[in-house]
Amino acid sequence: MKLQKITVLIVFVAFALQSCSSTKVINAWKAEEDIVSKFKSKNVLVIARTANDYARSAFESAIANELRSKGIKATESLMKAPNIDPKKEMSEERIAFLKSLMASEGFTAVVLTVIKQKDQTTTKSYNGIYVGASYGNYYPGYYGGFYNYFSYPYAYGSYYDSFGGYIPLSTSTHTSTNYVLETVVYNLDEAENNQLVAVVTTSIEDPKNAYKTADVYVKEMMQSLGKK
Repeated sequence: MKLQKITVLIVFVAFALQSCSSTKVINAWKAEEDIVSKFKSKNVLVIARTANDYARSAFESAIANELRSKGIKATESLMKAPNIDPKKEMSEERIAFLKSLMASEGFTAVVLTVIKQKDQTTTKSYNGIYVGASYGNYYPGYYGGFYNYFSYPYAYGSYYDSFGGYIPLSTSTHTSTNYVLETVVYNLDEAENNQLVAVVTTSIEDPKNAYKTADVYVKEMMQSLGKK
């Protein structure tokens, strides 16, 4: 019984660890303070370039909320251009559309978040229980049917008491996905070689919840920029 409880605990801990994700800033850079100061007075469009509308909404909202909390005017692109498709090639026509959107809405800066890298790993886990007991404790219940015994002849008995008889219950497959995201900040009404305000590259290990991940992402990003 004690061994069974330990096994269940191990499975539970493993599941809990799989449910966690890690967010870490890999690299961060920001321009000189005068360029950063100009950004703070801009009308900012926040874009998360992903085909997943749920993740897009989460990241755009988290970033825009952080900017607004610092007194910066910011708007989520989902509110102005909900049909932006990141899978489509950025043709001259689509770039012209973005420029017209910026001009018509008066956006003078942009915060763009993109997926730079995506890696997937698939693993299998096997769940079961260990059982140990003497033969007599299971007469006639477990031995009552041939097909039942034929399927699991090793689960019980004094021989297996010594080693822990094992009953496999299920096999599960888990695919973990790790991302590298990059957030780039531009002052659009500056000369092209002077538009870049900041760049933050961040790794995210197997995110489970877009909203929670977005909040942690923004927190890590702002802390990193604050150190620069």
